[in-house]
Amino acid sequence: MGTMQGTNLSWFKGRFLRNVATLVSGTAVAQLANLLFVPMITRLYGPDAFGGLGYYSSLLGFLTPLAALCYPLALVLPKRTIETRTIFDLSLKLALIISFTVGVGFFLVDQFFNDLVPFSRSYFLIPIGMLLSFGVLAYTQWAIKYGRFRLIAIITILTALISGLTKVVFGYLYPSSMTLIIITVLTLLASVIFLYVSLRVGFNFRDICLIRKRHFVIARKYLRFPLYRTPHAMMAVVSQTAPIFLLTFFFGAKYAGYFALTRTVLSAPVTLIGKAIYDASYPKIAERYNEGKSNLNFVVKTTFGLFVLSILPLVVMFWGGDQIFSFIFGKEWEVSGIYAAWMAAWFAFNFSNKVAAAAVSVYGMDGFLFRNGLLNMVLSILGFYLGAIYIKSDVASVALFSLFGVVCQILLITRVIKVVRFSDKLKSS
Repeated sequence: MGTMQGTNLSWFKGRFLRNVATLVSGTAVAQLANLLFVPMITRLYGPDAFGGLGYYSSLLGFLTPLAALCYPLALVLPKRTIETRTIFDLSLKLALIISFTVGVGFFLVDQFFNDLVPFSRSYFLIPIGMLLSFGVLAYTQWAIKYGRFRLIAIITILTALISGLTKVVFGYLYPSSMTLIIITVLTLLASVIFLYVSLRVGFNFRDICLIRKRHFVIARKYLRFPLYRTPHAMMAVVSQTAPIFLLTFFFGAKYAGYFALTRTVLSAPVTLIGKAIYDASYPKIAERYNEGKSNLNFVVKTTFGLFVLSILPLVVMFWGGDQIFSFIFGKEWEVSGIYAAWMAAWFAFNFSNKVAAAAVSVYGMDGFLFRNGLLNMVLSILGFYLGAIYIKSDVASVALFSLFGVVCQILLITRVIKVVRFSDKLKSS
């Protein structure tokens, strides 16, 4: 027992923290670059352009999990490289087929119901964005699987700089939502190219449309990912981005722009530290689970530590969000700061649950995650409607949307800890 605890501590202080530090440092530099560019970008484009970008990003975020049915998320789990490679091949084939199908669908909609496509004659940006987003996800999961955290950090910094500089330059020439959308697509393309060149995980063009027996075997083995993780990921996007559509419908595109900026700023610490914790925790928990070792101590302590870290920013944003946003981004963005005062609670718990979320697939809890996501989507959208219809206030809508969403974050953390504790007891007995 003493030996196991010693190994635990060594693992925690050694490789795990080095991986987190690498990811955090890379993401920190990228986020700093983003934050430095944001004041210029907001003054160049304005709320309406941000609303258009938010619409596209929300649509892309909803469709991307569908591109490969979340099979790329399984790349971290196998023990053998050949199985990992088969998952990658299957994912790529699915992404090509599904992206093409979505492209045909948007083409038909644009031809016969073009008023439904907000960027008419540019519908092709959606399937292209889907395919590129799949590429970033798949290659990133491959890099995580084999400990290439430094590579992820470097590419994160490069793409942030490219994106920020390009938005500023073209903001002086063509300050529109379409400019922001095209730059987003080109940034995804740059990420895929950097990852492909660095990882050398290619594919055979002659074999790209062939589905072999091994693909059916691997698809069946990891069926829980398309069955549970895909609808969960899509529901999570709906839960997080529904205000973009609902604010536009009830109050106007300008308010969607306010929300888009608030989400961008508040997601920075979640991306900076929370995602790094998740990416480093996922392979660690999977490795220890496969070796029959305990994960309870790591899950509980890291979750508590993340919650403590989130308390101070939560309090500061609640009491002074409007003043902070007005000072940094300009007086016209004060409403974004008011939104931030309420949205901070949701982001605090979303930040704190990263280790619990990383343990879900390792412990076969994908079904619970699906049900929890469904409840979260229903509660969050219900909260927004209560604020919009009965209180008739954009602020109340965002506040209730955020607070109702906190409930399911707490349920996720407590349920994961309970399952991990039970699993550890079975192993020890």
